[in-house]
This record gives sequence, C-alpha cells and structure tokens, in this order.
Amino acid sequence: MVDTIERQIDGIARLAENLMDATRIGRGSLRMCKGEVDLIDCLSDPLDATAAATAARRQTFTVQIPDQPLRIECDSVRLAQAVNNLLHNAVKYTPPGGHIHFSAYVDRTHLVLRMSDDGLGISAALLPHVFDLFAQSGRTMAASSGGLGIGLAVVSAIAHAHGGTVSASSAGPGSGSEFRLRPPVIAAQRASDRT
Repeated sequence: MVDTIERQIDGIARLAENLMDATRIGRGSLRMCKGEVDLIDCLSDPLDATAAATAARRQTFTVQIPDQPLRIECDSVRLAQAVNNLLHNAVKYTPPGGHIHFSAYVDRTHLVLRMSDDGLGISAALLPHVFDLFAQSGRTMAASSGGLGIGLAVVSAIAHAHGGTVSASSAGPGSGSEFRLRPPVIAAQRASDRT
C-alpha cells in the first residue's frame, strides 16, 4: 500500500508540475537556468526512477551511455524533467514484459538522448501532433492513465529552450515508439575544438 500511495503522490506531483509548465509554455515564459553539468549527474534521477518503475511492471530496461565524462551546457532540472517525461511515457505505454531502451551519444554538435520501446506505438495520424499541447493519443484510457497530453509538449518546449529538437517515430499501433531528444553542443567538445 505504501508503494501505491507513493506512486499516486508522484503522479499527482508530475501532473501539477506539467500543468504549471503548460501555463508557462502558453505565455512563452518557461524558466531556464543553464550551466555546465555532468551528463550522468543530470540523468541519474530519471534513470533510477525508470529502473524502479520497469521492475515493478516486469519490463526490461537497458541503458547505454558513454563511459567518458560528458559535460553539457543545459538547465539540468529541465533536461532531467524532459527525459523523465519521455521515459515515464515509455513505461506507461509498454505492457508488462516489454522492453525499454535508453541511450546517449554524441552526434557532431548535439547530444542525442534516445528512448525506444516495443509498446503500443503511435498511429500515423497522431504522430505529427504528439508534441502539441493537450494532444491525447486515445491509445486506450487504461493505458494512458487518463493523461492530458501535456508531458510531450513540455518536452518539446524544453528542447527548443535549449536550442535543440525532439522527434518521435513509430511504425504504427503495436510497433513501439522511439523518441530522440537532441540538446546542442557538448561543453567539453566545444572546449577541445578551441585547442
């Protein structure tokens, strides 16, 4: 029962945070506080939370990140929030026994954070609109847990506030989904380019 209560509290807190951010997005006033941070430090909380959530749902969660330290210039709280929203959706839309994979790698001037799953997938009609505020997939109310379609709009706003992008792909219903969050420029790489 304690686990259930904690999950409900986490869900309510996430919803409240996303609703406040939806208001800020509408006003164009999403707050950002950028600085140089270590990628692993930035990702540890959302990855740990996802590991616990996937274990509870008997899902397989794999992570592939660079061995070497990567320092990036970002708002670490906002970037962690974006990753958390994407991974939370992967857990929510992947049935028990499914697979979720997270990877991070450098692609020239961008860091690529890739999240994929073999869950419910996204229809071709919805795919162009998944990042619209209040877009709801209708994948089934049971699977969506009554989501309001705010989380992905927040991810998009965070990506753009960093000067980056986010994209979604899916082969259709039942074929899983893939999201790529691409914040620009690795701080350490910029420093090495000057030498």
